Amino acid sequence: MQYATYELLKIRQQNMQIPYEIIAQKADIGIATVKRFFSGANSSISVVERIASVLGCDIAISSKNSAEKLLEMQIEKKALIVVNRVMKTSALEQQKPNSRAYIQMVEKAKVKIQKMPKSQIWS
Repeated sequence: MQYATYELLKIRQQNMQIPYEIIAQKADIGIATVKRFFSGANSSISVVERIASVLGCDIAISSKNSAEKLLEMQIEKKALIVVNRVMKTSALEQQKPNSRAYIQMVEKAKVKIQKMPKSQIWS
């Protein structure tokens, strides 16, 4: 995200023909900070917001997925980890379950994980 933001703000700065010194002054940050940003260096979100504001831009964050979808994906991920541990052990003992049994194990694991406290689901 930072590189795309940098590129867009760099183009905006060039189109406006506003010198770094003026950006620094209006953003109330040092000229060196502005130069670092426009050279592509990592900058804090505060610096990016200030520079964007001077250039008449907003910085926005949008969700890629709903919170529910992210939780569902995390439960699935955790279930797969648990079941794959069992599968590795079963494979060592040459008792690997078939794909149908595997899917059932994943579904059962998801049900159990859904009942866990949220902090454990995300850990």
